[in-house]
Amino acid sequence: MKHLKILSTIILFLSTYFNIIAQTTIQETADVFFPEKVVIALNHPYFNYAVNDAYLKGMKYETTFGEDSFNGKYRTSVPHVSLMTNPMENKDAYEFEMRSAKLMGIDAFKFEFRPLGSDFYIRQFKKIFAAYVKVAEEKEIDFKFTIAVEMNRNKNIPVTHMMMKVEKNLNELFETTNFSKKWLRTGNGKVIVFTKFTQKVIDEGLVKLYSKQFVKDPSLMEKVADVYSSLRNKLKDDVAFVYQADVVGNNYFVNQVLDHFPAVYTARGIQTYEKGIDNLKRICKNRKRPFVQSVFSDGQGVQLYSKVNNKKVEEGSKYAQTVQNRDLYIKGNNYKMTGTLRKLLEKGVNRDADAFCVSSWNFYDAGSHFAPEIHHGYGPGLLLNYYKNQWKNGVTTTQDEMVMVSFKNYMTGGLNKNTGITVKVNSRFYKLPEMDSVEIVTVLNEQGEVYCNNEFVGTAPKGVYAFYVPKEKGDIHVRVKRGKESVINYLVPKNIQAAEENIDFLTYTFSNLDRKFASFSQEIILNNEIEQMRKRFLISRQDQIDWKMAATERFITNLEAIQKYGHDSEKYLSIQDKNYKKYKLQIKSILEDLHYEIWCELEESAQNNKGMLTLDDDVDDVLKGYNILPGTQNLK
Repeated sequence: MKHLKILSTIILFLSTYFNIIAQTTIQETADVFFPEKVVIALNHPYFNYAVNDAYLKGMKYETTFGEDSFNGKYRTSVPHVSLMTNPMENKDAYEFEMRSAKLMGIDAFKFEFRPLGSDFYIRQFKKIFAAYVKVAEEKEIDFKFTIAVEMNRNKNIPVTHMMMKVEKNLNELFETTNFSKKWLRTGNGKVIVFTKFTQKVIDEGLVKLYSKQFVKDPSLMEKVADVYSSLRNKLKDDVAFVYQADVVGNNYFVNQVLDHFPAVYTARGIQTYEKGIDNLKRICKNRKRPFVQSVFSDGQGVQLYSKVNNKKVEEGSKYAQTVQNRDLYIKGNNYKMTGTLRKLLEKGVNRDADAFCVSSWNFYDAGSHFAPEIHHGYGPGLLLNYYKNQWKNGVTTTQDEMVMVSFKNYMTGGLNKNTGITVKVNSRFYKLPEMDSVEIVTVLNEQGEVYCNNEFVGTAPKGVYAFYVPKEKGDIHVRVKRGKESVINYLVPKNIQAAEENIDFLTYTFSNLDRKFASFSQEIILNNEIEQMRKRFLISRQDQIDWKMAATERFITNLEAIQKYGHDSEKYLSIQDKNYKKYKLQIKSILEDLHYEIWCELEESAQNNKGMLTLDDDVDDVLKGYNILPGTQNLK
């Protein structure tokens, strides 16, 4: 009996000792988790404008906003890049994505990886991710990369099978990228790997309210941690896993997580629970752990649902091809134009977050993208950059003062009064009437008087300030005056029109700096394109300048036309065709006849490229999609 007591004491001592050692190691990593403040944006690997390995159908006007038959998906996003150029070589497309994101203050891309996806999906993911890293290295772009491994599974899928696939593919990614320094790493050299549905690596974590059981039985979190510890020991590069916390209001649970993981982050779905997020920040601060602020701007899915049974309309199905638009709806969120975005950015600054996780850079099918497209230019990204400068450097001034104008393109009280597809709105953040105004946001270095359509709106102080004015059909003209001088004089390029048939619910946001930053962005493309033309056709320096001017003119005229007539595909495509004929004549005046014929063949080939034909990858519905979020689970 005496010996048993001694043995139990020794076991308890050793268990406590090794637990202290483990927590010390975790804390050492947590102390240097983000060597500097960083903005990380979610990136969809297929939504780039590459000639290969891109879902071009989801980016071109003709198959999105200009499409009359929707076939199960209602896409209205048209990225600026699709108006700037033809699909590019993969390396040029990836360079463009990185450099464009950097213009808006983004430092890193996070790619979500589904280890239970099809073999085709996994091959494509690894190929594209490795190519991004290679381009960043070869072009010496100051940019980082990380991944979020989605641990979503059901009981029919053994965790051993999933973890084997995670191990195999992570190791292949490390090797393919030559253990690159472009991976987002901690200060002690560990690769930062985010996790989604972190707890689902054990069966007890598969239930919806798993956290209650975890609180009652702390050994369950230890089991979760042991799975990740075992995985970490099998990986060929050292990693630090980030836990996705969807329970933030219970101190005991949060501390359980931090006993075993050096860092946590939260999904966008629980940002409405502000007290919980503030509580998480407080615990992170007390335990000297990094705090990650979630940031997002807009949200509208493309999946169509039947009003008859509220079920998804399967893309390509007979029903999708025959159902009437008036019998369909999509889902959207009410974020009060840029209200939620500004609020989250301000909270991130006030909470002195260690990182911003932006959702997203290019998830066009979720309507959450910061990448410029016809609904918004560079305003949201420039707003991000302004707060980033304040957050990192304490700077509250801006190089260029800015006015942003945002609105929903339907009249006051006109939501879902159209005759076709309607939208079912989630109003957790704001009530529906909050969308019935025009929002004017100023970013000023000193106060100024704001006028809208010659009516005095109010005096805007230094910094970021928002006004809301009645929504009326027609043009929106905003001026900012100081004394008798107009320091900003901006006519919004799109006027407000009522949706007669199918609603276009994405927020329209325009700024007086859009044209300037669009030229910066297109310059990234033209630098590569003109260099290729110079080598191929030996054109002179003046010819290069003329070529750039012709390409820029074509982009601007197409952008202006799509903003004005995008809802009328026949009219817009007619203008686009006219602009293209003019552009071809301009190029013909630069090139010799033979070279012009060769160029025309190259153009036709690039324009006819279809890219990837589908986003689906034959994975079970329970595991499909990039937009799966954990349910909000708060313990009172």
